[in-house]
Amino acid sequence: MSKRKGVKRVVKRHLLRYSTLTERQRATYGRTTNLITDLRRGEDSYTELLRKYHLGSQTARKYAGRDLLGGTRGKPVRASKADRRVRDLLFPMSFGDVPTRTHNSRDATKISNYFQDRDKLLRSKLSARDFEAKWRGVHVAGRELFADTREILRMADADVLKVERLYASTGGAR
Repeated sequence: MSKRKGVKRVVKRHLLRYSTLTERQRATYGRTTNLITDLRRGEDSYTELLRKYHLGSQTARKYAGRDLLGGTRGKPVRASKADRRVRDLLFPMSFGDVPTRTHNSRDATKISNYFQDRDKLLRSKLSARDFEAKWRGVHVAGRELFADTREILRMADADVLKVERLYASTGGAR
């Protein structure tokens, strides 16, 4: 009898479904998403980010799945270039910002850039012409971003656009 060498055990991880998570698990999922985003941007080392977001390495890997790469055989832990993580965001529409759920980090980044530019528009740091040129006809997740500056400024005067509510909980939007 010879011993088999080099046989590796393959461990399949059970993927967590966002819809079945409890509130506490969703909070951990959100902190893990923030960790992945900061790791991708190079904000800090993996261990420092674990401390910052109060996560253990096993918990981070459990919730991050294949979005965390490396970390074995002396290789550093890094984030994937893009991910398919669930994010609850607000989406700009002609009647205000509505809660929506996205599964794409690039869509989330694009929506975030839109809201930053809209805030600049409302604070007169960006001209209406530049805002419309940049965002007119841009689609995110199959829907067009609302880029009518005249209507945006009217909604801001009517206090429909509350920037402080931008990152508030969006509830159970689908």
